[in-house]
Amino acid sequence: MSRKQDLRVIKTERAIYSALVDLLKKKDLEKITVSELAERAEINKATFYLHYSDIYSLYQEALARHIKEIIGELGLLEKFSNDPEEFSRCLINDFFNPETLANDPFFKNTNQIYNRTLSYHICNAFTEQVISSQLLPNTRENLLKMEFFFTGIAFLRQNHTDEDNEVIIQILANAIRDLFGLDGEG
Repeated sequence: MSRKQDLRVIKTERAIYSALVDLLKKKDLEKITVSELAERAEINKATFYLHYSDIYSLYQEALARHIKEIIGELGLLEKFSNDPEEFSRCLINDFFNPETLANDPFFKNTNQIYNRTLSYHICNAFTEQVISSQLLPNTRENLLKMEFFFTGIAFLRQNHTDEDNEVIIQILANAIRDLFGLDGEG
């Protein structure tokens, strides 16, 4: 029975996530109601509230999931350990590039206000991949280094223009080598 219940929870959360993404493609987050989301996910409102306290808590969880998907699609983990320059270039030019993300419903200008936790989600998603792959030992020091590294990237990307990208990429690649002892041979 518990496995069956777990599958129902998984299916329900998947349906809610899909409904949110579909609705975000059509409208801003602040205009989405629990009623329309529940209808699209083919659940009742009470079921929604069993899983989430409101649309905004759903959005934060969905944003974290979405970031994990993007990181997986970009193959960042392999680049991080094998080619710090390419990792940094991909991160700056593809992942943190507003033009690249313009068609992504999570990154529409009107939804940006809800993305204040973006660097947190990026750091957590990537750190989870690095630790689960055993690329780095799961130590408090490595976790703090990852947090330092990713908050630094977010700050640099938000506060500098594209003309600084090549310098930022080299700084990040060197930081990977210095902080994590990865020299592209891993």
